[in-house]
Amino acid sequence: MASRIALLGAASAIVVVLSGCTAASATRTTPTPSPSASPATTDLPTPTPTATPSDSPSATPTSSGTDPVFVPSLAAIQMVGPHLGWAVGEHAIFATADGAHWTKQYGSTEEFVGVDFISATTGWAVATRSLLGTSDGGRSWRQLGEPQAPIRSVHFISAISGFGIAGGTDPQQFHGWLVPHDGATIVITNDGGATWRSLGGPSNPQTVCFSGAGQGWVGTSDGVYAIQMTDVGATWSLALTRPDQQPGLPQETLIECAAPRALWVLFLGGQSAMSHSPYIAYATVDGSSWKPVMKEAMSEQQILPGVPAGPDTYPPSFSVVDPMDAVFIGDGPATDVAQCVIASNGGATLRRTGRIDNAPETFAAAFVSVTAGWVLTRNAGGDYVIAATADGGYHWSQQLAVPPTSAG
Repeated sequence: MASRIALLGAASAIVVVLSGCTAASATRTTPTPSPSASPATTDLPTPTPTATPSDSPSATPTSSGTDPVFVPSLAAIQMVGPHLGWAVGEHAIFATADGAHWTKQYGSTEEFVGVDFISATTGWAVATRSLLGTSDGGRSWRQLGEPQAPIRSVHFISAISGFGIAGGTDPQQFHGWLVPHDGATIVITNDGGATWRSLGGPSNPQTVCFSGAGQGWVGTSDGVYAIQMTDVGATWSLALTRPDQQPGLPQETLIECAAPRALWVLFLGGQSAMSHSPYIAYATVDGSSWKPVMKEAMSEQQILPGVPAGPDTYPPSFSVVDPMDAVFIGDGPATDVAQCVIASNGGATLRRTGRIDNAPETFAAAFVSVTAGWVLTRNAGGDYVIAATADGGYHWSQQLAVPPTSAG
């Protein structure tokens, strides 16, 4: 998902694709964004629709079912290093080869809700009715299998081994994930997504990620579970209980793996009012000790006293750089800006940098270091845009704008 740590190489031990801050900054060859807090709206590359590859799925893929769900024109993003990246949304997959210019790589009548790449060539795109895969960097996409219920999100650890969330009721798009409310299952594939089987696990899973073939995490409405894979199956245990449980109200848990035993968590949902929506972020570097990183100050003021406030009053998009660092950006419908906060030292240190003006809502983020990152948001004209920063969020430039009713 989005910019979470992708793993390369062998199925059980894969190299992290997200580079460190210094290396990513040094190797970035794209122009530095203009020193303006507001994304520019001129001199933007116009995405050029490409022909549908011959071995890609038809314009109306078959599937086991679909759900009515709002999907923005840009819904999820993932970068593989400082130059290569993919963004997906309503009816299209976009790609960049230089980290600055984006083109429409694939068009469809479907809505794409997630993207997951483990290398420059191998990746998957999750649509509301099907799952697509590529082994040539997106030059061609092929339709893969699905379990009995539709795939909601995937997390692959190699070209053949992956995990996913399937089925569930009332799926909603949250910052790069399509999250079901309840009734979903964890599924696993060992053939690159051609076939899937149920893994078992805690009830009502919402998000899943694995740091390797043997250890993973599952986010549920009541907390985070650790999963251990063995030759005979899987075992799981509750590792972190969310501190603001409100039974009967929709609550979601978004997770991003950073390394073996390291995880960042964003709890969303519950009762909200007066332009405030509750959220709490946590991090762990060892899988056992958990650090509360930030929270929505008003709606969660009685919970976790002393924990600093997040970027704004609505849950932010976030992107994990490594076990010690993550970037949170957004969301403030009352302020109409997307604030940027960099969390370091395993979440113990917060640094507030810049903001994107005229951006009341963000949809996903992808940072390859604490300086270089991309965010999906909306501008004042209603277009969905990719905004980029090369200095840790102090300044932003707009790289791509997509109308809200784009067609494939």
